[in-house]
Amino acid sequence: MLAISTSWKSKEVTNGDTFIELLEYFDITGIELEYRINEVLFHQMREALKRSDLKVVSIHNYFPIPTFLPHSKGGGDLFLLSHPDKDERQKAIQMTIRSMKYASNLGAKVVILHCGYVDMDTELNVLHHYWDSNQIHSKEAQVFIARKLKERDHLKPRHLDSLLFSLDRLIHIAEKQNLMLGIENRYHYHELPGFDDFKVLFTKFKGGPLGYWHDTGHAHTNEILTIIPPEALLKTYSNHLIGIHLHDAIGLDDHLAPGTGIVDFKSIRSYLKKNVLLVIELEPGTPDLKVSQGIRYIRENVMC
Repeated sequence: MLAISTSWKSKEVTNGDTFIELLEYFDITGIELEYRINEVLFHQMREALKRSDLKVVSIHNYFPIPTFLPHSKGGGDLFLLSHPDKDERQKAIQMTIRSMKYASNLGAKVVILHCGYVDMDTELNVLHHYWDSNQIHSKEAQVFIARKLKERDHLKPRHLDSLLFSLDRLIHIAEKQNLMLGIENRYHYHELPGFDDFKVLFTKFKGGPLGYWHDTGHAHTNEILTIIPPEALLKTYSNHLIGIHLHDAIGLDDHLAPGTGIVDFKSIRSYLKKNVLLVIELEPGTPDLKVSQGIRYIRENVMC
C-alpha cells in the first residue's frame, strides 16, 4: 500500500469533496490526514471518504486543528509531550488522545507523534552556516557540534522523563484502541527523540504499541550535518519500523518530491517489512505533476 499525506494540499483546498477528488487522481491506495486540516474541512472530507476507495492509514498528531486555534496554527508541535510543566504536558496528552480517537474511528492503524524538544540555545544559524559554507567537516565545526550535543544531553533528562511519563499514559489507551504510536525521527538535533533516545523508549515500552516512524528527509539532514552516521537510524531500529515518510532532499531543503533530490531511496528496500506503511509527505504547494512523478518514482525504486 502506498499513501500520500494531505500536507501537499491542505493549505490550499477548502472543500472536502474537492480534496478527495484530488487525492483519487493519484496512483495511491491510502492517505495520511495531518495537522494542517481544520475540523470543518475534515468533516467534509469524512463524508467524501465514505464514498471513496481510499483508506486512511495514518493520522499525524495533532489532528484536526483544535477549534480554539486558527487554521494557520496547525502543527505537530502545538503541544509538547516532553514539557516539564505538568499542566502543559497534560494538555499535550489530552490533545493526543483526541487525535487517537479520530484515528480509531477512521480505521487508521498509526498515530504519528512529534515528541517535543530540549529547551536550549540551539545556535542553528551557526550549524547551518558551517553547512552552507562547506565547512561542516572542519575541525571548528566538529568541535562546535560536539559541544552542542553535550549541552543537549546535559539538559535532556527532565524533558525525556516527561516524554516517558506522557507515553506511559498514551500506551495504555493505544492498546485499548488497537492503535500503534509512531515515534518520528526529527529534523533538528535538539528535538526528541535523539538517536540514542529511541532505544530508551523501545526498552521502556517493550511489547507495547510503540514503533519507529522513519522520515527520509529528516534522516538525510542529520546525516549531512554529521549528527548521525549514514543509515544509522534504519540500521539500528529497523526491527521497530512501522512506517516511513518518503520525501526527497537537497542540502537542508527537504519534503521535495521523490526523485528530485539526492536521497537514496533504493537503500530503503532492504529495511521494508510487509506491514510497513509508506507515506509520501511533500511540502505544501508541491505541483500535482511532481506529486505524480514522485509516486511513480517510489513505485519503481522502492516498491519494485
